This record gives sequence, C-alpha cells and structure tokens, in this order.
Amino acid sequence: MTTSTRFAVACHVLVALAHRAPASGTSEAVAGSVNTNPVVVRRILGMLVQAGFVEGRGGRNGGYSLARDPRKIALDEVFRAVEPDGVLGVHENPENRVCFVSCAIKEILGGVFARAEASMLERLHETTVADLLRRAASASR
Repeated sequence: MTTSTRFAVACHVLVALAHRAPASGTSEAVAGSVNTNPVVVRRILGMLVQAGFVEGRGGRNGGYSLARDPRKIALDEVFRAVEPDGVLGVHENPENRVCFVSCAIKEILGGVFARAEASMLERLHETTVADLLRRAASASR
C-alpha cells in the first residue's frame, strides 16, 4: 500500500508561491523547493489551477502565481482539490457471502472513514496557506 503525498506537495507548492508573491515561479523553480521532479509539480499545479488557487501564464516571463489571497485558502479546500476521493478507501475485494464480517465490513468502515475524514477536514479548515507561510518563516529563524 502506498501513501498519497499529493496534499503535502500541494501545500508546499502553495506556500512556496505565497512566499514568492507577487512574483510568479516556474514549475522548475517550485520543484526545486519541493526537491522533486517538475513533472510531479506540474501535475499538482494543474489541479490547483483547476481549483482556482493558482493561475499560470505562458511565454517567456510566464510562471505560476497564487490566484487568491493566501489568507483565504484553507487547507480543507486544498485537500479536496487534490484528493477528491479522500484518502481512506474501502478495499475492492468481493464479499465472501459465507462470512458475516465480509458482508458487513465495507459499509461499517465506510461510515467510520467518512466521520474520520469529516473531522480531519474540520481541523484543516482552521489553517490557511498564510498560516503555513508564517510558521515556515518562524522556523527558519
């Protein structure tokens, strides 16, 4: 099983762009901050553009910049933009009809997982991209 890092990378990208504001940054420059391949960052940037958090400009002086005030980008919105299906998923294996656990577990876990993600989203809503930038600036002193 693998762990998705899209949300963490998306937060990193948004904070890096907030730090550069009002200047824009290329996907290569942002990828340097994330320390990953620019293709990974471009994929995330595409999701963030589609969600309206980031705008991209092509051409010689092109790049990406925030489309919204970082104080108005809550992390729950970012999470939904890059993890639209959530991160807690029930397995796809067919039920074993002679096992009561197998027949009930998907519905049971689905409810538990939905409540857990709702709690997580409530907590993420309390933090903005500007909050993360402020914390990063404090940590670097």
